[in-house]
Amino acid sequence: MASRNVANIYVNPVKDNFTLAEGAVTLAIENKNAFGVESKIKIEKFNDAKGVWETSCALQASEGGLSPKSKIQEGLRNSYFFKKGAGKYRVYYEFYRISPVQFAIKLGALTTSVFNIK
Repeated sequence: MASRNVANIYVNPVKDNFTLAEGAVTLAIENKNAFGVESKIKIEKFNDAKGVWETSCALQASEGGLSPKSKIQEGLRNSYFFKKGAGKYRVYYEFYRISPVQFAIKLGALTTSVFNIK
């Protein structure tokens, strides 16, 4: 479970394996920037039969932003984000800086390390 980063924003699952009974997948997120950021997320599940990553939950705005120089743990509910059940997953993030001049400036995108839901 390696931490991934883009534009001084770090994201990683808190562990490699989660269970459906836990009710959520927890991600550790850190914003090392001196400004707040907003994000969009998409859930991807690995299709073993086809050998490809498929969208499990479409790209959507994340609830709440990240304050400057902050660390949070975000729980993504299984009943909403991981409706396709057990399997191998990753989370795709897009990060934006909100600006009064140009509403949102894309800082970059990343995909978390892979984790399992059993």
